[in-house]
Amino acid sequence: MPSDYRLRPRDDGAGIRFQCMKCGTCCSERSLIVTLTGHDIVRLSKGLGLTARQLLRALDFYLLSDDESPPEGLRRFPAVRTDRGMVYIALKKSNDGRCVFLDNDLCMIHPIRPGACAAFPFVFTRDGTNIRWGLSAMRDICPGIGEGNEVSEAELLQLAGPVLEELDEYHKFAEAWNRQWSGEGVIDLIAAMLQDSRFR
Repeated sequence: MPSDYRLRPRDDGAGIRFQCMKCGTCCSERSLIVTLTGHDIVRLSKGLGLTARQLLRALDFYLLSDDESPPEGLRRFPAVRTDRGMVYIALKKSNDGRCVFLDNDLCMIHPIRPGACAAFPFVFTRDGTNIRWGLSAMRDICPGIGEGNEVSEAELLQLAGPVLEELDEYHKFAEAWNRQWSGEGVIDLIAAMLQDSRFR
C-alpha cells in the first residue's frame, strides 16, 4: 500500500474495537454472500490442489435478471458474463446456509480464505488517495465488534491494501472478459482466471 494513502472513516466513525470470536456466525449466516475475486479463486485452487472443474463444487454463481438491481453487498463488485447471463461468483453454502468450508464453527481454509472473509466486518472503498472504511451491512451478526483492542489505522490500512488491490485487478479482468465474451460458460471463466497472470 503506497504511503500517501490516508484512511478516512466512511460512515461508522473512528475508534472501533474488534476481536474475532471464532464463533462461525459470519460463516453460518444464510444471507451473507462471500464474493470471490480472481485472486481468491487462484488461492483456493493452489491451496486445495483443485482444477477448474473441481473448484465448481466449492463455488456458487448468483445470477441476476436484466431488470434486477444487485443487493447492497454486491454493488461495488463486478458481475461476469456466462452462457447463463451475468453472474457473481461466491463460496458455496450448504442447505442450512453454512459455508461448505466451515467445520465445528472453524474455517477449514483460514490461511487461504477469501479477502471478503479476511476483511469482515470491515468494508473498504478507495477515493483518490483516501481509503474509506466502514462496517459491513451485516455487522449486527458479529459479536466481536466492541470486543478486544481498538483497531488502529495501521491495522485497517494493512487489511484494506490487499482487499482493494485484488478487487481492482478483478474489475479489470471482468471488464476485459465481458467485452471479449463469446459464449463461454462458467468452467471456461474459472479456467481463464486460473491462467490469468495478474492473479498469480
